Amino acid sequence: MLPLGALLGLVLLVALVTPGPANRAGRRYPWAGFGAPFAVLAGSLLTPLPIVPLLAGASSWQWALVAAGPIAAYLLVRRVSPPWWRRWHGWMALRAALLALVVAGVELTVVDRSETATAQASRIWIVSLIVTAGYLACWRVVDTGYWPLLLIRDGGILLAVAGAGMWWQRRYDLDGPATTLLIGAVAAAGTSALVAGLWRLVRWLRHGPPSWPRPPGPATWPPQPGQVWNATVDREDRPVVVWELNRHCAYVLPVTPVDGPREHMRLPLAEWHRVLSDDAWLSLQVTPVPYTGFRSVRGRCPERFWERMGRRTLAAPTAPETPTLRSAANLP
Repeated sequence: MLPLGALLGLVLLVALVTPGPANRAGRRYPWAGFGAPFAVLAGSLLTPLPIVPLLAGASSWQWALVAAGPIAAYLLVRRVSPPWWRRWHGWMALRAALLALVVAGVELTVVDRSETATAQASRIWIVSLIVTAGYLACWRVVDTGYWPLLLIRDGGILLAVAGAGMWWQRRYDLDGPATTLLIGAVAAAGTSALVAGLWRLVRWLRHGPPSWPRPPGPATWPPQPGQVWNATVDREDRPVVVWELNRHCAYVLPVTPVDGPREHMRLPLAEWHRVLSDDAWLSLQVTPVPYTGFRSVRGRCPERFWERMGRRTLAAPTAPETPTLRSAANLP
């Protein structure tokens, strides 16, 4: 039982802290860090506290412990979630409430209500640890799985590991609640990744890369009209001025270092020194850029030039790139 439990625990740990697949520049989401597993170890001691008053021999003062469970669940969810979610306190609270309910439901199914909490403390903690880690791993793989085909791939791998664990358990008669829960936790993470990947793949193939969930790499997101970004345009990395946002792409005005036809606007370095490194020219051809093409923000367009752009006649935008399965797998 120990080798199987160690293998499944390792797989669950990787799913819990994964930063997800990188973009084409090799940049990833922030990973959960070395401290995340230790936070889960400590927090899982508190998340099952709401069930303690329901067990035999409970005292009235133990009802005071109930509040510690949801607080610990909130702190754990916030600790493992990517940075951009932590500002959404309501969403974090909803995830934490669901975690507390899942832990309580599984605990009441596995533990013996006729025994006191102290008599089965180790079982309560192990069950809480597995359920908490599995629940957080489900959200982690969904939060960091921007590329649909890669998310489907990872979900398939997790389900295959869970299936192999189930075969191993039956083959060698390794019955036990901990092993069963570990297999279920890995299977739940795989199912979450698979369902989210299939849903995102349909949306991707219809419209292209979405603005949300945010793609890996950029520290500031999403692009805003008037900002100057580094982005990939016609397979070249160049500055662009964001003109308008669409649900599935952004329309930009590319910046080029060389003079062009009449529909170009000169950008003198004296006024653009905070965002550009040399004199440049701005194309007035509106160009669609998929959200996966944005790399980093450089600054903001000077107000005078932004007003001038609004007074100029801009060329109609070209058609966005057709989304493909290769793009959904982060392939050029």
